[in-house]
Amino acid sequence: MCDKIVKMGVIGVGLQGEGHVKCFQAMHNARVVAVADIDEAKAKDKAAKYGVPLHFTDYRQMLRDTDLDGVSVVTPDHLHLEPALAVLAARKHMLIEKPLATTVADGEAIAAAARKAGVKAMINLSNRFQTSLQDTKTRFERGELGKPVYAYTRLNNTLYVPLQMLKPWSRHTKLPFWLLSHTIDRVRWLWGSDAKRVYAVAHSGILAAMGVDTPDLYVATVEFENGATGVFETCWILPEKSPMVVDSYMELIYTQSCVKIDAQQTGITVATKDAFTFPATLTGTVMGHPVGFVAESLRHFVECILEDKPPTITMDDGLAVCKISAAIVESAQTRQPVDL
Repeated sequence: MCDKIVKMGVIGVGLQGEGHVKCFQAMHNARVVAVADIDEAKAKDKAAKYGVPLHFTDYRQMLRDTDLDGVSVVTPDHLHLEPALAVLAARKHMLIEKPLATTVADGEAIAAAARKAGVKAMINLSNRFQTSLQDTKTRFERGELGKPVYAYTRLNNTLYVPLQMLKPWSRHTKLPFWLLSHTIDRVRWLWGSDAKRVYAVAHSGILAAMGVDTPDLYVATVEFENGATGVFETCWILPEKSPMVVDSYMELIYTQSCVKIDAQQTGITVATKDAFTFPATLTGTVMGHPVGFVAESLRHFVECILEDKPPTITMDDGLAVCKISAAIVESAQTRQPVDL
């Protein structure tokens, strides 16, 4: 067994960044030694909560003054470029949250910098580590399912996400980046095929009336190079009293099979005097340790550093998803198909 401990830094310790810190701190072969966040009180609080020795308000200072092996970039969607380029310029291994960027130009700049740096660079498209998707991928590669024909995916959030969870910056991102990056990557990876043409529509008005100027929903039809078609539906205007914050469903039709994956079938329901809920079981904790697909994704990144192997999710994957997401936004704005 390798005794080396991967020394990690985390840039951005909001909801998702805190999750990164928690997961790394629970590993036997990784330790977070520094966090950075522009909110000094938040950086100090999360460092104290998880036993992180150093905290900074300037990630550049963290990169200069701390001995790090790798860094997680977990800033808001539209603020990935500068910290990512700084991490790569410092020649640190980098895990960056999805989406890679909210513009193709930023995504291309990050991908190019990663190639130049020659480090392990992985985008956290963590859904790939769900056991249901891993099983589907294995069956497809064994030839059990046949050829891809059609995919329908739905990934929605309640109003809690844009109005509360992401309130400071939800207007700076759009659903094709925030949510569809997951479902686009799922289908692209499961089928082993890139997209070639996109047509999309969007609806606006509900969130705008609540002070968040971003579209409420998108529906996109995507043609893939393998001849199959996918429909990608997403919104973040579900009622806050919905039983789950995330509503996720997939149906994949092949020439010899049909696969359905319903994330609402969690195996547990809880009814109280106030609510009826489906508690999430794809992620969680067992005896205080994070488990599930997010933890597995971060664990894979650490293993890639220790074993000197390339990540299975690359910057090219992130850039491909970014281009499809941007094409969906463009098509919805122009009401015209977009070729990729």
